[in-house]
Amino acid sequence: MKEEERPIIKKVVKKHHEGHHGGAWKVAYADFVTAMMALFLVLWLVAMLSIEARKGVAEYFRSYTIFKGEEAGGGKGISIMKGGPIKLSPEEGGIRSRGALYEKLTEELSKAVEIGLSDLKDQIIIVKTPEGVRVEVVEKSGSPIFELGKSELLPRGKRVFHVLASKLSEVDVKIVIEGHTDSHPYPGVDYTNWELAADRANAVRRELIRDGIDPESIVEVRSFADRKPIKPDDPYDPINRRVSLLIRAK
Repeated sequence: MKEEERPIIKKVVKKHHEGHHGGAWKVAYADFVTAMMALFLVLWLVAMLSIEARKGVAEYFRSYTIFKGEEAGGGKGISIMKGGPIKLSPEEGGIRSRGALYEKLTEELSKAVEIGLSDLKDQIIIVKTPEGVRVEVVEKSGSPIFELGKSELLPRGKRVFHVLASKLSEVDVKIVIEGHTDSHPYPGVDYTNWELAADRANAVRRELIRDGIDPESIVEVRSFADRKPIKPDDPYDPINRRVSLLIRAK
């Protein structure tokens, strides 16, 4: 057979691909490791929180909704929509300890006063008590809250209650308003310190409502005249002239 007539035989060598998926598994593995790191980081952070802080976080995620009111679908009222009140009532599943509620509210009100009323902060006394958070708005010489001998709030008084109302309108609480005077007798016959203290407390009630407090949140208005002075040893001291807000859990 001639050389040019010989058949040409080609040997085909099959190449084995190493790794059917190439490097995709590395990406998936990296995502898995990242997710596990994030999980352990969250678990560590949660372990560092106090019990009350954990309850607050749990309640936030349990009740979070972009809706408000009846549209919340069972949420307890926490909302990113304007006007959605934060439920702090222990009975309703918010922060379940009254002590923790009052401690948090005391802290928030103190911050609001420090920021918005720094020039009047020495006239605002905020104290956590077993019965609630008590806010005393007192007068001092040269810095009255009301017009002398009257129930009309001065501009500084209106500013005080506006700042307080802006914070209190965010929580679901009950408010008791108490009016107090010093022991200087009121120069009248049918109108005494009892009436003056009552009228001043009612003036504050109206101011709080104008500033956004739900009227249903105000459950009582009291007059104590000069019977409960802050300074019993000096009943004529201006600090005894004050309006108190007692804020309680619903």
